[in-house]
Amino acid sequence: MLYPAMLKLAGKQVVVIGGGKVAARKVASLVEAKAIVRVVSPEVSLEMAELIAHHPIDWQQKSFQKEDVETAFVVFGATNDRKVNEYIGQCASEQQLVNIADDPDASNFFVPASLKKGKLAIAVSTSGGSPGLSKKIIQELAHQYDDQFISFLDFLAECREQIKCRVSDPVKRKQLLTELIQSDLYEQMRDADAQERITLFNNLIDSRG
Repeated sequence: MLYPAMLKLAGKQVVVIGGGKVAARKVASLVEAKAIVRVVSPEVSLEMAELIAHHPIDWQQKSFQKEDVETAFVVFGATNDRKVNEYIGQCASEQQLVNIADDPDASNFFVPASLKKGKLAIAVSTSGGSPGLSKKIIQELAHQYDDQFISFLDFLAECREQIKCRVSDPVKRKQLLTELIQSDLYEQMRDADAQERITLFNNLIDSRG
């Protein structure tokens, strides 16, 4: 049984061994998460070279050695050599988070299919049963939660801050936060324009005293 979690990687050292397309996809996500990224690979793909050129990535242009992962918080083994990937898994300690490409037995965590838009982050896993289905579900969710919804999510985040500032009673505060997402008001706000949303929100606050 897997335990779902979201990692805060900002300022954490993450080592990616490999320079191909798979490694590049991982590095792109890690850069977005503001991790301190080190890439270990004698050669890199065009995708990886582009990332290295535009982001503060430490590229160690060499073959993997055990000491490359000694200080890493997270280790990704993503080479095209199964034996090298296996060796990477052996070199990592039990205290490190390790993901080895195409080798679940050597990994202690997995990266699920995910959707990231603004403040919204959704991860989907079938526990290895059907990775293709995970991607299909993510594609369906991407259509459901479009850019208009992301704008609405930003508005809800601002509403939450306003309620925290304007409502001192914790019970009323909780009621208001619940009503924002579980009443007809939610649908009204979701479909309204920016000014109408503000009016609806202020009316809600005023009506609750």
